[in-house]
Amino acid sequence: MLLSVPDSVRKLWDGWNLRGLIIVSLSLQAFLTMFASSRKRRGGWKIVMLIWSAYLLADWVATVAIGLISSGLGLTPCSQANTSTRCESNDILAFWAPFLLLHLGGPDTITSFALEDNELWVRHMLGLALQVLSTVYVFLQSLPKNILWLPSGFMFIAGIIKCAERNRALYLASLNHFGESACGKPNPALNMKGFRRCTLQSDELTFQHKYEI
Repeated sequence: MLLSVPDSVRKLWDGWNLRGLIIVSLSLQAFLTMFASSRKRRGGWKIVMLIWSAYLLADWVATVAIGLISSGLGLTPCSQANTSTRCESNDILAFWAPFLLLHLGGPDTITSFALEDNELWVRHMLGLALQVLSTVYVFLQSLPKNILWLPSGFMFIAGIIKCAERNRALYLASLNHFGESACGKPNPALNMKGFRRCTLQSDELTFQHKYEI
């Protein structure tokens, strides 16, 4: 037996699903920006649980919102009735897509929640690539009558840079590359002491990571 959804609930969802996701995404980004660093100063499980939940929800909410926009929500032809209102709505949606791409880059206060998250940099890169393609699709659908094409373009460039920075940080913090990013490539012929110190640090980190797993 199928349960019918009331028309009032359906209209509320159709009118506020995207708006609600954007508000939630902004709230999660603000929360992570202000409180993500406190997980290092406070060891309470409550604050850690809140930060962990916000960290996981932030990417999910932004991805779902971009999916709603790229699926054609609101991108109706401007030749219908109320053309000015429809076109303005399309332009705003085309602006929100790269803005949400900027959210996928994450705040500067947290890149990964645990060391194990750094090992998933390849999967994260593929997911970001798909979201970039979706954002490009939304932006191209709004042309050539998009009056917000310039700020949308700047936001798109900023979003790509932010996502690239996050993925590069995950890559450099992964187990196979952490020693290189932390110590560089010292020349043992010129600085034998620094070479030994970096080697010991890399071996210690590898042992600690395997022990925690």
